[in-house]
Amino acid sequence: MPLAISLIVDGYVRLGDRTSLETLRAHRVEMLESARSIAEMDTSLMMTSLEEDIEIIETGLSRLNAQREEQELAPTPLRQPNPQSRQ
Repeated sequence: MPLAISLIVDGYVRLGDRTSLETLRAHRVEMLESARSIAEMDTSLMMTSLEEDIEIIETGLSRLNAQREEQELAPTPLRQPNPQSRQ
């Protein structure tokens, strides 16, 4: 599963789709909380998998944060005056 979620997260990061990543993380967190509340069966493997998924998603969100910071700190190119506008 980590490969699948990694590919999904990578796609969302490339698209800059923070909302989808946050939704994906919220769903995984909800599933993890539900798995923790099941006493009748061993859910340790499922919980481990969900925790790994959440970690991968959070790494993707961190990548988006880094991209945003780079864009905010990048120098803006100087605009060349339009010679036609002086007439």
